[in-house]
Amino acid sequence: MLANVVTPRISRIVLVDDTATFRALVKEKLRELYPAAEVADFAAGGPALAACLAQPPDLLIADLYLGNSDGRDIVRQLRCQGLRTHVVILTAFPEAGLPAELLALGVAGFVDKNSPLEQIERAVQCVLDGGLFFSATVPPPVPSLAGEPALPRLGSDALTERERDVVRLVARGLLSKQVADTLGLSTRTVEKYRGRIMTKLGLHDVPTLVRWCLRNGLG
Repeated sequence: MLANVVTPRISRIVLVDDTATFRALVKEKLRELYPAAEVADFAAGGPALAACLAQPPDLLIADLYLGNSDGRDIVRQLRCQGLRTHVVILTAFPEAGLPAELLALGVAGFVDKNSPLEQIERAVQCVLDGGLFFSATVPPPVPSLAGEPALPRLGSDALTERERDVVRLVARGLLSKQVADTLGLSTRTVEKYRGRIMTKLGLHDVPTLVRWCLRNGLG
């Protein structure tokens, strides 16, 4: 387990993976990290989606390939319903184009299942803290905007110089405390900058902010 980590307060997690042994290991780790949270686990996408729609979770952890279904389909359905559930996607078969595709779906965490289990733990912590986590074994997101949801028309000149400094670091997946340490600011000040930036751009999540940064050369 990660040392000296303050875990965010969450009440419900949905985990879906069609490999029973692996799913059991992840579920056990989640119960360690979030003992007060309900962890509902599923072997198939259909029941997992139904559970998410019936009672939206704070966090969804989904395998990318689920037999006859796909973790991305679950995320699409959640987004169609306007749900901004935090999402971590897992796969044993990482592909170069996946990070950009997942960003377009508002997914902030992506982990290669061949990585140590601690990578999933780190991804969950990072995503719940408002950061971005992509496994070191897969390529980072690249600007690929075809067919993706529309981004704000505003360019980088809509932000102040300091806001651009902050947003560059946020787009690299740094958490507010890490941004604060890098820029010599307080965490509270960085949080205020982040809120102001999101309001200016009319955005609601870090993955969409990253896509905006890539389009405007701030990645």
